[in-house]
Amino acid sequence: MARLAYSRCPVLLLAFAAMLPAPALSQSAGSPFVDDAKAGAVLRSLYFRRDLPTNAVQESWAAGGSVWGRTGYWRDTLQLGATIYGSGGLYAPDNRDGTLSLKPGQDGFAVVGEAYARLKAWDQTFTLYRQAIGTNPQRAEGVRGLQTDMNYLGSRDIRMVPLTYEAAMLGGQITPTLRYQAGYVDQVKDINSDKFVSMSRLAGVTTRDTGLWNAGLQWQPVKDLWVQGSYYHVDDTIRIAYTDVDWVNRTSKESYWRLAAQYTDQRSDGANLLTGSNFKTWNTGIYGEYGWRWLTLYGAAGWTGQGAAIRNPYSYGPFYISQRIKVFSRAGEDALMLGSSFNLAPLGLTGFSFDFNVADGRNAITAGTGATLPKWREYDFDFIYRFPKESVVPGMRLRARWGTVREDFGTRTDRTDDLRLDLNWAVSFN
Repeated sequence: MARLAYSRCPVLLLAFAAMLPAPALSQSAGSPFVDDAKAGAVLRSLYFRRDLPTNAVQESWAAGGSVWGRTGYWRDTLQLGATIYGSGGLYAPDNRDGTLSLKPGQDGFAVVGEAYARLKAWDQTFTLYRQAIGTNPQRAEGVRGLQTDMNYLGSRDIRMVPLTYEAAMLGGQITPTLRYQAGYVDQVKDINSDKFVSMSRLAGVTTRDTGLWNAGLQWQPVKDLWVQGSYYHVDDTIRIAYTDVDWVNRTSKESYWRLAAQYTDQRSDGANLLTGSNFKTWNTGIYGEYGWRWLTLYGAAGWTGQGAAIRNPYSYGPFYISQRIKVFSRAGEDALMLGSSFNLAPLGLTGFSFDFNVADGRNAITAGTGATLPKWREYDFDFIYRFPKESVVPGMRLRARWGTVREDFGTRTDRTDDLRLDLNWAVSFN
């Protein structure tokens, strides 16, 4: 069964307390540093079961989340903040490891995932040490969220705990319509770990520790139109260039059209420590969406170059066709996805919604040999309930998710089933 590291909790709580209030001791009453301080928690629970074609089962039921706090700005310049993350097993058989909700071995964990100092001046911010990266303002109101992450440096927040980073990041506005982010990321904590490792290690390199340089721009020339581009470089490991465009056209108060497109160029770097040889590949995709009152219809198509599968070690990936079980970005793969979402409030089920989509991938190959890989078809279902603001648990989300994949090898078809039941509730302490 799971073993949560309770002995670490007092130390972590002391560390959390020490990070926040020390500078405040010199602050007088009425100081924004103290008065604008915020704290809260995110409570989570996730039951996860995946039945693999080998008859193996991955299964756990975890509970945890995060506790966070941040000061206001001292003299409108300095802010401190921290977040403790944790996950513990309520049910976690040792022989059903691999859910990524807990550490390997079905062990629970707790970690100071964020502990940062943030400097602000002239609409620019500089954030130092442990931090979350990937918060992206590119989102029109009332439309579907395309992916967990909008680029290749993000949260991969798909289980109990997100990715967080040890980094020095600069960001802000160049003009009212043009934003940027740039910096150096030294280490990263995986979603089921309490240890930070180098960016090259998480990517798969075992012989050298290197960090990641990154820079990106996001432009919003008019309302509901975004264009962004970003670049990521890990010495002797990998280089990634990414760009996309996203446009929403409001046809009335109750309906809209949405069109988006994306492109990735990805290749090895320097000594090719990741694979031992050069590789180069690309991925492109298009996306369409129509929304009307209680109905959303959406679809996407994607293509990947034959040089290699796309790698995304530092995010869930910005792909339009990142499904529950599979990511449709294998070498040579052609992929299609169709889906729909329904707001069930018109049926008297306020707070309830339902989402269904199906994705199909074919023509994928093993890079280098050209060997044919199986066709994929995945079906995913979500049934969601959000508690109203006036309830005793305002904003809490309950979600039931089921997905299944068929892998067609030509001579046989393998099946993988995925069931998840999750709870997510953000609570403010002030």
